Amino acid sequence: MVFYYRSAGVNAVIALLLNLLILLAALAYFSAVLTLPGIAGVILTIGMGVDSNVLIFERIREELRGGKSPVSAVDWVSSGRF
Repeated sequence: MVFYYRSAGVNAVIALLLNLLILLAALAYFSAVLTLPGIAGVILTIGMGVDSNVLIFERIREELRGGKSPVSAVDWVSSGRF
């Protein structure tokens, strides 16, 4: 994501790493055992985060190609009117 989306990709990767850190911290706090289904759940959580970032970034690119300014493209996508 860093190479394809540049600075937005860096932000997305940092957010995904923080998500993973918070998830692992919660598991450690509750002394949860990380079983094979638990590992699959962690991987699925990261995958869903990547997927949502890709959908948002591609929608913003689509709005930019449509002639909107960067601020209005992000505002339109974040308002939920799509």
